[in-house]
Amino acid sequence: MMPEIGHNGRPDADRIAEYLEGRAQRFSDRAQRTGDQDLRSRATMLNAVASDIRARLFDD
Repeated sequence: MMPEIGHNGRPDADRIAEYLEGRAQRFSDRAQRTGDQDLRSRATMLNAVASDIRARLFDD
């Protein structure tokens, strides 16, 4: 099964993973500035989800 290609020529799942990674980076940056462990946990979780999405791109 081929991943669905979005309007810009990249798979939709790749664009979603990129968005999640960017959001995780923002959480991580804010956590580093404030010392908020909850934000650090959210960043870690978002990176894990993005990684899972990217892994599924190659599995399909």
